[in-house]
Amino acid sequence: MKQEKLTERELQIAKECCKGKSSRSIADVLGISKRTVDSHKSNIYHKLGISNNIELIHFMYNLK
Repeated sequence: MKQEKLTERELQIAKECCKGKSSRSIADVLGISKRTVDSHKSNIYHKLGISNNIELIHFMYNLK
């Protein structure tokens, strides 16, 4: 699994995704557009070499 460094914003979004929040809900909390959240999620998946939220949760769990 690739492990490029995530930006602070990407980490924020990854943490919110792990809580089960939707892109719309994350956008509302962070004051950004849903499209921006989706773009960050795409970048996160690409950087980590993953393809879904389950793999993201697994990755984030193993960070601790």
